[in-house]
Amino acid sequence: MRALLAVGMVMLVLVATGCGGTEDPTQQFARRAIESHLAGNADYDLDQIRCTGNPRPWFVERQATESICAVGRTVGGCDWFRVELIPVGSQVTSRVEPRSQDAGCSPT
Repeated sequence: MRALLAVGMVMLVLVATGCGGTEDPTQQFARRAIESHLAGNADYDLDQIRCTGNPRPWFVERQATESICAVGRTVGGCDWFRVELIPVGSQVTSRVEPRSQDAGCSPT
């Protein structure tokens, strides 16, 4: 019984960390690129940005080179943007492009 409880706790921790509400570094970088790109544009609510993250290392062993972000519109709904992560030496820069208008608010 004790072993079953321990396995259950480990599974709960794995699910919680994999599905948690914290951003991974790729998501954070993409969100900040979107915020910078859309700064001052009153059409968007920059508090409503959700971006896809980097795949977990046991599925893909490379850093993602793009992220898709859903950005809330002030009139409702979301537009999607593609954020390309471009390595420049030891740094990373980004290119932001519109992807789809009024495409829903879940980029996953």
